[in-house]
Amino acid sequence: MSKIYNRFKKGRAGRVSNLPATRGESSSAPALSQNSAELPAQAPASQHPQPQGKAGLFELAKGKHDDEKTIDVVAVHGLQGDLYQTWTHENGTMWLESILPDKIPYARIMTFGYNSAIAFSSSEAMLEDKSMELINRLSMKRSSVGNGSTRPIVFVCHSLGGILVKRALILAHERSSDIHYRSILDNTKAIAFLGVPHRGADAAWWATFAANSLKGATLGMATHTELVKDLQKASPTLATTSKQFVDRGKSLKIYTFYETRKLSGIVVVDKQSALLNLPNEKLFPVDANHRTICKISSAESQEYEAVGAWIEDLVRSVATNASPNLPQVQSSYFEVPNRRVSHFFGREDIISKIDQALSASPGPHVVVLRGIGGQGKSQVAMEYCRQRKDGPSSDIFWIDATSENSVTSTFISIFDLIRTTTDQLHDNNARVAFVRRKFANWPTELLLVFDNYDDPHEFPNIQDYFPPNKLSSILVTGRHADIGTLVLGQDDNLIELSGLADTAAVDLLEHHSQARETDGNFGEEIVKRLGYHPLAITQAGTYIRKGGIPLGEFMDIYKQEKAEILTNTPQLSQYRRKLGDAENETSLNVFTTWQLSFLQLLSHVSEDSVAVKLLRLLAFFDNKDISEWIFIEFYRHRVASKTSELLQWVNQFTDSQQRWSNRLFKKTLVLLHDFCLLQSVAQDSDEYSHASLHPLVKDWIHLQMGKSACQQYALMASQILSDLLQAFYESQHFQLPLQTKQYLALHVIAQEGNDSEYLGISCAEVHQDLVIEYTLNQGWFADFFTTLGLHNKAERLQVQVLETEKKVLGPEHSDTLVSMNNLASTYWNQGRWEEAESLEVQELETTKNLLGAEHPSTLVSMNNLASIYWNQGRWEEAETLEVQVLETSKRVLGAEHPDTVTSMSNLASTWEKQGRWEEAESLEVQVLETRKRVLGAKHPGTLSSMGNLASTWRKQGRWEEAETLEVQVLETRKRVLGAEHPGTLSSMGNLASTWRKQGRWEEAETLEVQVLETRKSVLGAEHPDTVTSMSNLAKTWKEQGRHSKALQLMEESVQLRTRILGNNHPDTLDDSATLLEWQAENLETSSLVEESPVVDNIAS
Repeated sequence: MSKIYNRFKKGRAGRVSNLPATRGESSSAPALSQNSAELPAQAPASQHPQPQGKAGLFELAKGKHDDEKTIDVVAVHGLQGDLYQTWTHENGTMWLESILPDKIPYARIMTFGYNSAIAFSSSEAMLEDKSMELINRLSMKRSSVGNGSTRPIVFVCHSLGGILVKRALILAHERSSDIHYRSILDNTKAIAFLGVPHRGADAAWWATFAANSLKGATLGMATHTELVKDLQKASPTLATTSKQFVDRGKSLKIYTFYETRKLSGIVVVDKQSALLNLPNEKLFPVDANHRTICKISSAESQEYEAVGAWIEDLVRSVATNASPNLPQVQSSYFEVPNRRVSHFFGREDIISKIDQALSASPGPHVVVLRGIGGQGKSQVAMEYCRQRKDGPSSDIFWIDATSENSVTSTFISIFDLIRTTTDQLHDNNARVAFVRRKFANWPTELLLVFDNYDDPHEFPNIQDYFPPNKLSSILVTGRHADIGTLVLGQDDNLIELSGLADTAAVDLLEHHSQARETDGNFGEEIVKRLGYHPLAITQAGTYIRKGGIPLGEFMDIYKQEKAEILTNTPQLSQYRRKLGDAENETSLNVFTTWQLSFLQLLSHVSEDSVAVKLLRLLAFFDNKDISEWIFIEFYRHRVASKTSELLQWVNQFTDSQQRWSNRLFKKTLVLLHDFCLLQSVAQDSDEYSHASLHPLVKDWIHLQMGKSACQQYALMASQILSDLLQAFYESQHFQLPLQTKQYLALHVIAQEGNDSEYLGISCAEVHQDLVIEYTLNQGWFADFFTTLGLHNKAERLQVQVLETEKKVLGPEHSDTLVSMNNLASTYWNQGRWEEAESLEVQELETTKNLLGAEHPSTLVSMNNLASIYWNQGRWEEAETLEVQVLETSKRVLGAEHPDTVTSMSNLASTWEKQGRWEEAESLEVQVLETRKRVLGAKHPGTLSSMGNLASTWRKQGRWEEAETLEVQVLETRKRVLGAEHPGTLSSMGNLASTWRKQGRWEEAETLEVQVLETRKSVLGAEHPDTVTSMSNLAKTWKEQGRHSKALQLMEESVQLRTRILGNNHPDTLDDSATLLEWQAENLETSSLVEESPVVDNIAS
């Protein structure tokens, strides 16, 4: 049974709201002690013959030796692993033998077995011996077949097996004068690392790894604890191996797979430990733990898709590249600007797409590379030209496509390059015509790059300069949306250039900043905030390097120095272009790139146009997805009495009959997108138009507008959202689909940034009327966060609101008292009873003085204070206050007033806590009868009373009666509220609790699983009610003897409760105590198992 905390909100709408009188299911039912432990299941017997001794190099598949692509794949297990069991799923599937050969029939697949406990002992020689054994055995295998010594090699390594392979390659390099070692070194083309701990800079880490491995039971076979000491002693060797491999690894294709799941509470090799941080390394997070990352159940499984398919891809790529290379011929002409960046990061996928589109036959081919300013379109084009230059014969020319004049000027320059001594032309038009004829009849492959084609409306006839030559390829770069019409109907030939990939972006930042990550993920945070924008990252890196700023301090500086950082143009910048018809190029910074687009827009519309205002308003919402739905709903729920500029502006998207026009709104968005000021515009399946902005465009708009205008637009965005929330509260009490609530939450959260910069109380220059208006909006935002269970966010807003109202309105103003009550309510939700009590006492005393002891608002405050006492276990104080409230409510409001009945319900719940079940039952029956008569049998309040009475019966052990009532409540709520309503889910949880008490665990489990899954989809995975369902399901599993699953789920519940509710919340404390009890039982059982004889060891 839970108490009812009455929350009321008086503001713009003057509403009064009370929390629904619904008891959530218990989250702290005592768990029965268990004396048995769940032992790991044994793996099924292998379906293939296994060699004796499990040491050596064994073939799993011979491969087709007559295929010129024949390749050797060698699998190497890790510490205390096994050449078969390491790769065998618990269902018996040894995927290297039964799946992979069918996928790559030309591959000979082998597995290497060795005594890893010896290899990784404290003797450095032991690791070298095993590495040498791998090379010798592999060399002998390869020499036994025709052309075997020249086959490409791909290693597949698990865990410390990767260290062994790295050491083997280092050894092969050191002894490359030996033909056998040289053959292995030269023909090793790729490695797949699965959970390999490359990090080895300090001795302590290796000891920690070994200890974690032992603790996580990842080693599988019998492992002596002395191995921990051995690893610690050997760590300098292992560290040296990691460092020496860097040079050897740069020429290889490397696929790195790292685990993301815990094994017995531990991520044995985390991402940071698994990465080599080489530019040729491709990363794959895998939803597996250290043991299962190398096991695959079937070719159709998710495991194969996540790991096996990529290893197949790695082998295929090596086999394809093993074919003899075509002879390379230097281009006769390579006329490309020399401002290609010295270090090119990422974009391999884009270059590959360009190459595929331009390599299709027959020609001529046109490819458009489109993206916002500063994304590096020209740099990608130059890198593609460089790579194509080194390939088969091709002549390459670079053409400035800023305008038609710039194109003709480039053609005139080309004339001087390609003419012969007999081609004497003095007229420029004749020279241009000559070049066009030459290109049309060019005898070899020809690549023309038309760069910076940004204004197709001013230069619509660019295609006149494209040669109709089957050997020609045209690459066009630009930012305007309409350049896509050059390849209309050829989707693969229109390539959108967005931000850099994570790793490439961080590499670019580190290159320009000359700073390296030392702790945390500051680089990732910086590039994410900069929208992975290459030019912005370059400027930020330069700023960091010049100022000697640690990466960890940059984000705080960025908030203050945003304009300086993004308008700073690095010296010798490769981001340059001609502006207009200027003769010389100008270096660009991030803001000038968008200023160019904005000036182009202003050549079509005025600065006070609806398009410019919409662009500026969108910059104050969450930039990732802004739906037309927001504006439609705001217009639909508009307050008729308002005559604000906002409503006048919104009216411009309506037709002559004042109906919203989707066509006008979308037309405006498309116009902004055409000039690359919006990142995307699309009409979604919901039939609304959706737009997104690059985060730096948002920054640019704010700085371009100035602070006064920003205050105006920030308030407009806030007003739109708060009016929506108010309308949804009054019509639906926030009962919206979870997806809608989550979507609105993103935009509400965005208002926090607007507040801190432009509208907060700290902004002294903000007019008082704006502050009050925005404070009211924040109140609605806080209410909305509370419905989502985001109590910490609600608290931050409510603290701001309270401080603002105290300062502007005074401490005794009615709105200030409302805010105090709301903040106390949030403390109550967080389990911070003392803080809630302190604030509620203060609010109660002030309300008494202002309104009197018997005013309804005073009674609500007294009820709230009693609820706080109740949650603290102070039953007598709670009872005293509740009796007083009840008697006064009966006299002042009447016996059947809703507030009076709520007071009766609260008193009944206190009596129940005191064990006074008969008195509680009597009062609850009275409450139920009154609500049935006054509100009706199907009213939510009536159903809550039925649930409360059932809860009391459950406490009395009257389970059949409780069940009957709970079934009735559940069926009614399903019918009246719907199957996914929070109240319905609470009823399902209560019924499951009753079944658990009756020992009907399977039925309880079925219902609890359904409640948990539904709450995840309706409320979200981290809503407090969802976590309660997790806790209850864990307890049911515990009752069923499913200890391992119960322990894992309870661990997750405690982690979530700690993060969401805090360490001291009662629910957190209850679940933590339960978890400790279960863990103690588990340890006790484990110690008993350790003392018993060892049966069979299971290899990892």
